[in-house]
Amino acid sequence: MDIAPLVRSASLLETVKYINVASGAVFLTDYVQTFDMEVEHIWKSKMSIANVLFYLSRYLPFIDLPMVLYYALAPNISNKTCFQLYVISSGFTAFGIGVAESIMVLRTYALWGNNRRVLVFLMGLIAACYIPVIVFLVVFFRSLKYGDPPLPTVLGCYPTEGSIILFGDFAILMFLEATIMAMTLWIGYKRFRHSRNPLVRTLYRDGIFYFVYLFLISAGNVIVLVAGPPEYVDLLNTFQRVMHSVLSTRTMLHVRDTARRDMRTTEREETTGSLAFTTLVPSTAHTTYQEQGHNLQ
Repeated sequence: MDIAPLVRSASLLETVKYINVASGAVFLTDYVQTFDMEVEHIWKSKMSIANVLFYLSRYLPFIDLPMVLYYALAPNISNKTCFQLYVISSGFTAFGIGVAESIMVLRTYALWGNNRRVLVFLMGLIAACYIPVIVFLVVFFRSLKYGDPPLPTVLGCYPTEGSIILFGDFAILMFLEATIMAMTLWIGYKRFRHSRNPLVRTLYRDGIFYFVYLFLISAGNVIVLVAGPPEYVDLLNTFQRVMHSVLSTRTMLHVRDTARRDMRTTEREETTGSLAFTTLVPSTAHTTYQEQGHNLQ
């Protein structure tokens, strides 16, 4: 019996596991690095919709990441348990990505001057996109089958069948992210291209970086699912889920940190009577942004 295909399959699965473990390390490293900012800017602020979204995006990975790692590394795990873990962790992933996208919708909403029509459009777009996402997930779950690992040294679950329809979820995510990024670019060029407001610049810069980065990950997922080997079906899933959490929460923390430093600078300049004070007063967009119930501050 030729064991070369089995060795190759085992090697590909090991690569997926390495990326899953590395994704968990990225998440924990970011959590430790930004914990002091969370205490300062989130814990000490009044509860709001933005804060609830932050906590969900920040802490849900502590539930689903252990499931993913157990799925990938547990010895002698049953096929039934593998399927259950995959379905539950995938549900958390889909919900977590939706929460992260909602945070970025609030950022875009703020850049558009808290235009409620923009908010309704974007939240409606997310809801509309998630209908086919759920359908594709269910179809994929029904096609998923597990078997014994090809070699006794291979730990964790070993999927033997699964539809490539899962690429549709990431294609939809690409469309959603491209739409929000286009709206961000448009309003940034039209309204803020000459702005020196630190808060506006932080909103704009972080937003563009966020969407470009995640768009590329989604594109990578689509390419892997369509053209890659079947063992790579989950190659970037966990990484994408982690980066949605990391980037969306960092966006909120950066916005609040910038706003806090901006206000402190303004107060110092006002106290000393500096003529530079007038250039540091928050813009209308900044002020309105603070007053709304759906703010990131």
